[in-house]
Amino acid sequence: MANREETQDYDDERWEERTLSLLHESKIDQQLSPEMKVKSGKKKKNALKKMGRPMVIPGVILELRDELLRESALRCLSNFLLEKRVDDPENYYRTGYLLFHSCGTMTILLQELLTAFSKMVDETLNVRSAKRLANVLTLLQCIAANNETRQKFADSNVPNFLIPIIKFKSPLEVFQNVRAIALSVFGILCQAREGPIIKWAIENNVLELCQCSMEFGNELSKVVGMHILEAILQDESGLSYICSPACSQLLEGLMKAWEQLLFIKALSAENQDLSPRLLFHIIRCYVLLCNELRGFKVVLKRFPLPFINGSFCEITEEFPIIDSLLQQLLVSIGKETEVAERE
Repeated sequence: MANREETQDYDDERWEERTLSLLHESKIDQQLSPEMKVKSGKKKKNALKKMGRPMVIPGVILELRDELLRESALRCLSNFLLEKRVDDPENYYRTGYLLFHSCGTMTILLQELLTAFSKMVDETLNVRSAKRLANVLTLLQCIAANNETRQKFADSNVPNFLIPIIKFKSPLEVFQNVRAIALSVFGILCQAREGPIIKWAIENNVLELCQCSMEFGNELSKVVGMHILEAILQDESGLSYICSPACSQLLEGLMKAWEQLLFIKALSAENQDLSPRLLFHIIRCYVLLCNELRGFKVVLKRFPLPFINGSFCEITEEFPIIDSLLQQLLVSIGKETEVAERE
């Protein structure tokens, strides 16, 4: 039976481990952000060791069928996956396979999503409900990460039910991080850069979700959204689509959102509105756009002034990797001499 502990306090939860750490190229984000707190707890570790036994995982999955046990089972499975993702990837991926293929489990998870969204609409979503939703999303992340279930998961259209959650605006502070977890499900799907998945992401308006995260998401949501954009821009068909005339409005919207972040940062005396890692990903997207002729022309036409007027000198001095990427961008569009003249 799943552990019947009281609901954990997620205020100290390592939200980044629930989102960015699941993305293959997130090491740079760890380098550009403060060191994450490491949690330890003997009781929790012992519980998870018990969960490592092969027959226990299917048993807890079966508990999802019982509404009285479901919340605890979701929490137990979520904690197990967070622990095993790095220490025991074989069990992590195995759990994703079992979740997707066990009878009725995907229907139960979909029911949880619909229940949470109903509470959003009725304005009855509370912190406990948001945490429960976060646990459901952690299970979906695991399914998206498994090579054997990734395409089937996308084809099932279950990820589409995350779209209203990502677009929803809630006064709950914890919901900002829940949105980031929901967005990371799409990030995990796209990070392998598999052609069919990238095509699926484009057809299901995942790019618009990235734009939404830029406009009203917290920093974590923005960074996850940038990871998705980079994955799509690194795919030839994805880059061609974003730079196509049919996608002009979307590209303009994305660049406008980036420009707003850059100019706010440049004008901010406290330098708190744009983190180094977010700056890194914005620059990287500009670099990737330059790999396509039309994208290059758009970047050249709307090149942000803060990139050449020294607004980010302190950050580039502190983080050489950002300085190197910015220099690459400047060379790509022939702006390096203009920067030298300003200096």
